[in-house]
Amino acid sequence: MGGNPRTLPDYLVPHLELVFVGLNPGEYSVRVGHYFARKQNLFWTALNRSGLVPEKLAPEDDARLLQYGYGLTDIVKRATANVGELKPEEFVRGGRILCAKLEPLKPRVICFVGLVGYRIAFDRKAVLGPQQAIWGKAHLFIVPSTSPRNAHYRGDIVHWFRHLRQYCDEIKGGQHA
Repeated sequence: MGGNPRTLPDYLVPHLELVFVGLNPGEYSVRVGHYFARKQNLFWTALNRSGLVPEKLAPEDDARLLQYGYGLTDIVKRATANVGELKPEEFVRGGRILCAKLEPLKPRVICFVGLVGYRIAFDRKAVLGPQQAIWGKAHLFIVPSTSPRNAHYRGDIVHWFRHLRQYCDEIKGGQHA
């Protein structure tokens, strides 16, 4: 868990099935102490409708995701009012820290919630969905940002989370024959 009171804690343990990686925590989320806390953010709606969790969860349940084998963290841990306040070098540095943090924990799948941050930190040509890159043995997947500012993908968010669930099922099936 992080010691910075102006950010959100990491919810990470070894051998998770899935780790969700946000771009960075919003100031509101840090103020209330939960990931994706704004009502307009579609993360929890998409998670609930995707079949990834067996019960309806809300931001207050973020730490409980560990019970399902899921974790939460961010590429950049600095809270901002808007992701546009971050500099590209913060994403690059945060990406190196994130990779060093996650590889030894050996999660099965790492899901980046937001294409732009992944592109800046890791691969400028990345597209949504499964990635060719693998971190250790972890498979990488990108869903669109669930932020209310991401109007372009708002209608597709649940679809992408369902695609993530199917991908996780395929990966798990392939590794547990």
